[in-house]
Amino acid sequence: MKHLIKSSFGFVLLFTVCTHAQQVVKTDKTKDAGATNAAYANQAGAGMQGAYSMLMQIMNDGTRDSMLNIQQFKIYTDRYFMYAHALPGDSLADYGIGTYHMDNGNLVEDRFYTASGGAHADTFNIDITKLGNGYVQVISFPPDSQGRKYVLTEEYGNVSTPVTSPLDGAWKQTKSTYIPKQGSTTTNNNPTQYKVYQSGHFMWASTSKDSATQKSTSAFGYGTFVMNGNNKYTERTTNSTYRTTLIGKPVVVQLKLMGNDGYQQTIDWPDGKSIETYQRLK
Repeated sequence: MKHLIKSSFGFVLLFTVCTHAQQVVKTDKTKDAGATNAAYANQAGAGMQGAYSMLMQIMNDGTRDSMLNIQQFKIYTDRYFMYAHALPGDSLADYGIGTYHMDNGNLVEDRFYTASGGAHADTFNIDITKLGNGYVQVISFPPDSQGRKYVLTEEYGNVSTPVTSPLDGAWKQTKSTYIPKQGSTTTNNNPTQYKVYQSGHFMWASTSKDSATQKSTSAFGYGTFVMNGNNKYTERTTNSTYRTTLIGKPVVVQLKLMGNDGYQQTIDWPDGKSIETYQRLK
């Protein structure tokens, strides 16, 4: 994890941060219900839109804290959220996408697709505390079969930039075509790929079936983007499954907007051209 602090002092500092966050949440919930709801609405309601880099992740199993080594990124649009990270020891993706809203001061995330579970519905009620430039979220899981109660604490830093674009929001890919310089054109009319844009950042993640093993595999990428007029933008990837091809390398994307709820992107690669069509999630 990029920001993992390995010294004993660093661990104590991070433990203090997450403990303080949990105490803040518990303390606030003991206040008058009306005042609590109003305070949380101001603190964690309208301010979630943006791009966030995870600074630390700690799992507590009821007896001890364990720091996890994951470099995760998360983006909130006006209604949707998406997160992605590489699987430990691999470059393949773990990711999820869904909608979110506030309910009695808690952030509620309703996930409708994850890399591990595919299309399904699950809901997470998250205690959230805003910090100076980011936030801490705490998820308390139901007891497992052995009665252990796990609590996951994550701290995120806000890396948003104050820009907007016509692409801001969440999208699902509806068609993908690849035209190689040599060989036959391939088209997928039912791809599983999602993409979000917000606050100068983008994230995509996809799941496909490996032709050799017939097992599902997932890939991801995220970074920053800059619009170059209405028909072109440039992506610069900071983390991805395709490390050699994408990370740190500017990718020019030709853009064709199809009203407010659709667009087509075209990228010229060294060995061919990819054309992808997306529909806005509402």
